[in-house]
Amino acid sequence: MSIVALLLAPPALLYAAAPPGLAATFPLGVYWPWERTEGLARRNGLEKWAFVERCLDNLKADGFDAVWAVNLGITDLPGLAERMAARGMMLVPALGELHYNVDWRRNHWAYLEKESKRALKAAGGSSAILAWALCDEPRRDLLGEMETFRRKFMEWGAKQPAVVVTMWPDSPTYAEQAGFGAVCTDVYPFFSTGNPNGPNTPAASRSWYRRHAGITAESARKAGRPPWIMPQCFVDVWGPWKYDDQLNAVMLPGAVLHWRQPTAGECRWQVWSAVGAGVRGFFWYVYLPPPADQSEAKPYQGTTFPPAMAVKQAMPLYAPGGMIRPDGKPTPEYLAIAETLAALKPLVPLLSGALPAERPIGGVSSPGWIGVLDNPALNRTFVAVVNDDTDHEQTLKVRLLSPRDVRDLRSGQVLRREADDTVAVRLGPGDGMLLEEIR
Repeated sequence: MSIVALLLAPPALLYAAAPPGLAATFPLGVYWPWERTEGLARRNGLEKWAFVERCLDNLKADGFDAVWAVNLGITDLPGLAERMAARGMMLVPALGELHYNVDWRRNHWAYLEKESKRALKAAGGSSAILAWALCDEPRRDLLGEMETFRRKFMEWGAKQPAVVVTMWPDSPTYAEQAGFGAVCTDVYPFFSTGNPNGPNTPAASRSWYRRHAGITAESARKAGRPPWIMPQCFVDVWGPWKYDDQLNAVMLPGAVLHWRQPTAGECRWQVWSAVGAGVRGFFWYVYLPPPADQSEAKPYQGTTFPPAMAVKQAMPLYAPGGMIRPDGKPTPEYLAIAETLAALKPLVPLLSGALPAERPIGGVSSPGWIGVLDNPALNRTFVAVVNDDTDHEQTLKVRLLSPRDVRDLRSGQVLRREADDTVAVRLGPGDGMLLEEIR
């Protein structure tokens, strides 16, 4: 590229596109808060690594193949990497010693070089490492420093790319102006009813999530990097709460619910909506629940929520705060996610190189949604059809512009056009499918 062309190039073009190994992956993973591990191991009467192995075995059996381990210590990195490599799983270490958004670490390159080299040595060239997460939710004011850290981290010997997870307002800027190996956005759409801090009705939550999944995919496309997303499977209580006999969270008087638990249908819906928008990787927030409740916490006080949102009496939430319960048993939402990812996994070779298509290809009856994807390398165009009714099964009418029959890529079944030139598909609550015209 000439000097003139370089000066005129968009910022994203000043950085290399994602390495082929990262671009070719489609992680189906969870976000694992490592600081909860030992407490839950003790609660289950297990040694820490025995608990970790049980979790990894369950994740593997249920179709998950990746873990984003946040607050992982360098001391524990070899043990986790070794166990994940043995299971053919991918690891994104978000090491506690390297998180950049700690005030005293900013521009402290001597410390960061020492700890980065210590981490790289500890990993020992493990085949499990997919990428290195250098920060959780860095804001735009840190972008220049984060890009400096990324470059230095590569110079210090990293063989895999560096990544960050960013909040939705920051993802487009990081995609355009930094060189991280993926564009990863956390989007938690299901705020509590009446919550002024975010979308607080099911319809508004769905619209918000789908919009930001699309923005993530488009930002990644422009930057030449894979788009990943962290969807929501958790509740968040401010103030006192306890576990009940079923290990579900119960809000106590004075507590406020910030994020509500998505339903099983809403979890399925998050997968298929993101796929239809062009997302090519998932790390579900959050895998482990809190080891202990907070029954002694003080009632909420502050200005974030209206006083009327504080509950006056105990209120069960029918969810533990994570994808599994403190005893390790899966929640219905976990099972719905696992089932959906199992349906998605055979389609990954087609989806890995797919990009959102700009041209229209057809439409779908309410309450459905349709997203168009192109895989240029395979010269294939297909559509994701999603049931936006997350509570009920629906029969949707799909009308494609070309007068051809279509194939359901999940089942391989050929769907014939009806007299009104539509194809009827039946989808469960929040479920989705991929359709391709038969040429």
